[in-house]
Amino acid sequence: SPPTQRAPSACATWRLSAHARRSARPALARPCAVWSHQQGVDERLETFDLGAARVTLPVPDGAAFSDLEGLDSGARHLTWEPAPGGHFMLSAGTSPGHTPDGLLAGEAQRGSGLHVDSDVPAPIAGRGARRVIYRVTRHRAEEVVAAADGTLMRVPERDVRQLSDLLFVPCEASWLRIGYRVDEDAPEALRARLARMLDRVEVSPDA
Repeated sequence: SPPTQRAPSACATWRLSAHARRSARPALARPCAVWSHQQGVDERLETFDLGAARVTLPVPDGAAFSDLEGLDSGARHLTWEPAPGGHFMLSAGTSPGHTPDGLLAGEAQRGSGLHVDSDVPAPIAGRGARRVIYRVTRHRAEEVVAAADGTLMRVPERDVRQLSDLLFVPCEASWLRIGYRVDEDAPEALRARLARMLDRVEVSPDA
């Protein structure tokens, strides 16, 4: 069905193309469908209350979002990391990093080689909404990660080139930042899974 246009002064009901898990706060359950980046993986549509808006997206069964504690009043930041090297985020807040220009400025300071692949308006999401895709190189400290077979392995410190694909939606008193980050050398299936979630996201203003 076609997207619903709302008044530009607030978040609009919006989906990127066609249509995350268990958060600490209740989510509205909807019928699940099956998708197949991996054989036999079920997904469900789940709705998250970010205060200024509700965000609905497909979430693979068993996925669990972490809800960051200790944020300013009214702010939320949820992340899901399906595998090392990539994560999906749902965030609401008023910090400069919740705006496209503020986040890019911070990325240029924290990383190196910032390159914006695209920065396009998403007007159906609301006045000032933008979808930004960019790449930046970050220095990653030595870490211990779980291998595919469940064993732990030590990864030395290194520079990592990362791709970010983020939707920024201005609301009345805050911004939403929705999307994913993935290492450029991560498996293509991981990026495809995260991109599918963003491409089917729906944003609706809170009643």
